[in-house]
Amino acid sequence: MGLAACSQSSEEGYSETASGLKIKYLSEGEGVPADSGDFLLMNMQYLQNDSLLFPPAGVDGPIPVQYASNMDSSQVFEAFGMLKKGDSAHFQVSAEELFVNTFRAEIPPGIDNEAPITFQIGVEDVMSPQDYQAYQMEMMRQQQEDALAQQAGQLSADSLTINEYLADNNIDAQTTDSGLRYVIEEEGSGVQPSAGDSVFVHYRGKLLDGTPFDASYDRGTPFGFVLGRQAVIAGWDEGIALLNKGAKATLYIPSPLAYGPQSMGPIAANSILIFDVELVDVKQ
Repeated sequence: MGLAACSQSSEEGYSETASGLKIKYLSEGEGVPADSGDFLLMNMQYLQNDSLLFPPAGVDGPIPVQYASNMDSSQVFEAFGMLKKGDSAHFQVSAEELFVNTFRAEIPPGIDNEAPITFQIGVEDVMSPQDYQAYQMEMMRQQQEDALAQQAGQLSADSLTINEYLADNNIDAQTTDSGLRYVIEEEGSGVQPSAGDSVFVHYRGKLLDGTPFDASYDRGTPFGFVLGRQAVIAGWDEGIALLNKGAKATLYIPSPLAYGPQSMGPIAANSILIFDVELVDVKQ
C-alpha cells in the first residue's frame, strides 16, 4: 500500500490509510517494500507525549524486524510493509494498537491510552532471510575482531604496567607467550598436572595496589577445580599448569587473562590481579 492509496490528513502532514494508520514520509528511498519473511534493518524509536518508550537505554544501532504479511491486521506491521530501503518516515498508532494488537500484551502502567504513539523510522536495508543471515555472520565476525583488537590493546597496556611494577619491586618474573608473569617461590616435589586433572590450590588474591580481595587460607580449605576446562580464569588455568604438587608461586595476571572488562565484586573492570598460590594436591 503506497501513499497514493491514502487519504490526506491535515494533522502535521500525515496521510491516513483505510485502517486509520497515520503516516508521513520525510524522505523516500529506492527499491521495493519487504516481502513476507524479509528483514527490515531500521533505526527506530517510538515516543508518546515526547517520552521515549523505545529503545531502552544502552541499545544502539539498527534494529532488525522480520516482516510478516499475516500481521498486516496490526497497523505497525502495515507500516513496516509500506517501507523500503532508504525511507525515512513517521507513523502513529494508538497504545491499544501497539500493545494489545501487535505485542499481544496489556497496556503497561504509565502509558496514556488516549495519546498516539509516534514511530520514527529510518530504513537502512531490506534483506531476504539469506542476506540477513549473511549480515549476522558478518556482524559477529566484526564483533569478534573488535573484541580481539580491544583485548590486544588492553594486554599491551597491562604488560607495561606489570613490567613497571616488577621493576619497581625488584621482582624477576618469567613471562609466557600469553602475557602471564610468574615467579616460582618454592619448587614442589610431586607430579605436574595436565588438562583434565583435578587440582587443589591454596591462594591469596590481591590487586596491583595491594588491596586483598579473597583468600582460601582464610577459609582453611584449598580451592579445587578441573584444570584446562575454563572453570577458572585463563591466568589460573595456565599458571597452575606450570607448577608441580607442593610448589608455591606468585602469578601476575593481566586483565584479559582475568575478568577483562567485567567487574567482579571488589575487582574493578580491567584489573590486573596478583595471586600467591600453592598447589596442594593433584588427582589424575
